[in-house]
Amino acid sequence: MDTSSNKKKILILDKNSRMLSVIDDIMYYGNFDIHLTYDPNAVYDKAKIIAPDLVILDYLIADQDCIMVCQDFRNDDQLKNIPIIVVTAFRTKMAQKEVYKCDALFVKPLDMELLASRMEYLMAS
Repeated sequence: MDTSSNKKKILILDKNSRMLSVIDDIMYYGNFDIHLTYDPNAVYDKAKIIAPDLVILDYLIADQDCIMVCQDFRNDDQLKNIPIIVVTAFRTKMAQKEVYKCDALFVKPLDMELLASRMEYLMAS
């Protein structure tokens, strides 16, 4: 039996409530402990408290906050090994995981099977 203590924890930063349907789909693909925040200034502190197994950031490519959030995670000894997935609706040259220093980048509309597979892989490594 899967209890809350051994569920994989996913922290999601959802800017403007665009990830709600994705969250429903994620729950379909696995039994996760989802933590949601709408405040980019709170995601770092929340991660320190809950120690997630994965972070998913929903961000506009032009928004420099996403790059700073990723950098904050990568520069922190406690958080630097947490995998980060960035989800965006924009297809630009900047839509590259190297720009964000994230582990995966997905452009909407999402292929949920591919996203679920990548999430599973990142949380297992």
